[in-house]
Amino acid sequence: MALFLRSIVIAFAFLISCMAAAFVVAYGLVAPEIAGFKGSPEFFLMFLFLGGAAGVVTPFYVFAPSFIVIMIAEMFSLRSVLYYALAGALIGALAYFMTDIAARIAGKGTVVPITQELRWLTAAGIIAGFVYWLIAGRNAGKWKGV
Repeated sequence: MALFLRSIVIAFAFLISCMAAAFVVAYGLVAPEIAGFKGSPEFFLMFLFLGGAAGVVTPFYVFAPSFIVIMIAEMFSLRSVLYYALAGALIGALAYFMTDIAARIAGKGTVVPITQELRWLTAAGIIAGFVYWLIAGRNAGKWKGV
């Protein structure tokens, strides 16, 4: 029963952390335009739309690597916030390369420069790792009774 309840907490934490990452990415998309839209309700609605749309897509891109990171943390009872932040950063960077944005920016077969998109996705991964740690990561492995 403890493992079943833990899996529900893990799923909930994963979805909430994906939403947090999606809103970081949405902010990164609209950040250059913020100065021109201060106080505008359209800006807020655009931000909510981009965050919601990214929140629907994000779990599909990061499920497999996140599942591996979560299972390692649960099996070895890793509860460090640093573990989740670093894993989130790596998964965010991996998501950047999985979407093929890097190849379109730099051209096929060339070295990919560090771009603004890579920075935002890595920051989103760090935030997602921290949010996951707040909800579920602090109690990783406690279901084993150790």
